[in-house]
Amino acid sequence: MNAHADTTIPIRDIYRLRLKPFVEQRIAKSKHNTFLRKHPQEKWLAHIQAEMLEYLSLERFITMTDDELRKLVGKQMSLELVAGMLNDLTPEQMATFNECLAACRRIQLSYCF
Repeated sequence: MNAHADTTIPIRDIYRLRLKPFVEQRIAKSKHNTFLRKHPQEKWLAHIQAEMLEYLSLERFITMTDDELRKLVGKQMSLELVAGMLNDLTPEQMATFNECLAACRRIQLSYCF
């Protein structure tokens, strides 16, 4: 009998274990954000985990500092929140939003010349 059983941790679990505190922190810090609270913490964690598994190698994920990972989780969750808010807009509101973006782009480009 082998005294050393295979104790390999599945990659998904490595991502989940390391991401969980950062997702929890982000949700706790934003307790008044209704868009963030729209989905349960487990759903946020599963989504962020899936994104990281797809776009971030295990080597890079493991070597990231806590600060780097905290910022990355925050950016990803913010991006999802903005996308969720845009989904709730009526066609008229979306047209107004697009007009505002176009105006911002024109202003930014005017500073280039």
